[in-house]
Amino acid sequence: MNKRKNFSNKRNAILNTICSTTCHPSAKWVYNELKDDYPDLSLGTVYRNISMFKKDGTIISVANVNGEERIDGNVTPHAHFICNQ
Repeated sequence: MNKRKNFSNKRNAILNTICSTTCHPSAKWVYNELKDDYPDLSLGTVYRNISMFKKDGTIISVANVNGEERIDGNVTPHAHFICNQ
């Protein structure tokens, strides 16, 4: 029996925010983008949903910049680079 996944408004908003940007956001960036619309949203909720989306293959982790994981909603093969200067 497959476990049903409930997609709450917050979960949808988190995924839509990640998939609608090309900036390769961090969890904190996603949280800050959504906090005004979802005042009861916690950073922990954002991290948990990002973890679930990565596990499902819905999003990918592309880098760790200054201690923050950067993610991408575009899972089609494409290159990433980090400018150091």
